[in-house]
Amino acid sequence: MVVMGQGQLEGLLLAGKPVEHADLSDIDWTDLPDGALVARHCVFRHCGLVDAELTGARFENCTFERVRFAGANLTDAVFSGCTFFDGEAREGCDFGCADLDGATFENCNLAMARFGLAGLFGTSFTRCKAAGADFEDARFSKQASSRLAVSRVTFVSTLLDMASLRGGRLDDCTFAECSLRQADLRQVSLGGADLRGSDLSEANLNGAILDNADLRDCTLFGVDVTQMAGFAGMKVSEDQLADLVRPLGIRPFPRSR
Repeated sequence: MVVMGQGQLEGLLLAGKPVEHADLSDIDWTDLPDGALVARHCVFRHCGLVDAELTGARFENCTFERVRFAGANLTDAVFSGCTFFDGEAREGCDFGCADLDGATFENCNLAMARFGLAGLFGTSFTRCKAAGADFEDARFSKQASSRLAVSRVTFVSTLLDMASLRGGRLDDCTFAECSLRQADLRQVSLGGADLRGSDLSEANLNGAILDNADLRDCTLFGVDVTQMAGFAGMKVSEDQLADLVRPLGIRPFPRSR
């Protein structure tokens, strides 16, 4: 792994060439020349990509350890096969206030990552591991008019166990076949959201709104509907009813003949 200097990186950007197998921990990201960065098998350790202009950048199989992305513009960036978790320190990266609108995360390890005040409109997470990630105060929606806010974020086959999405505005968003076991979903708004096939076992849904949400084929063990703020029109499968009505003291039985 070669430690790359500022001049070398800028030369590759100007030439439109990818950066490969390099340690980019010492780079100053505040004033790079125009050109979408393509980084493959690179390392970023204990550094800050603060206010970096990385629109449309592509990162493949890169390692980020205790990296701060505060204020970085990562609009439409692609992260494929990257890890953002320092296993030794048990610490994730900080995306606080970063603009990740339209960004894509595929097969990434985002365990314990922090997304406070990050823009996540149109962001997609596919086959990622984000256990313990903190999405509280992240911005999933945009104001379409004075009365209407539109949310758009997609999680597919992503591990979100014990993650915090508390207070998130996630109406009409997608959580397809995700694991949300013991996730903090207090006061979250999931009206019209598609959660089909996801595992919500023992998730905290106190004060959550799930009006018209689709929970068919979800695992709902330990979910207490009596603590939700709303669930009118919520769609569930017939075999899920036993778990849902248990907190109400109702015991369903097979139809008698």
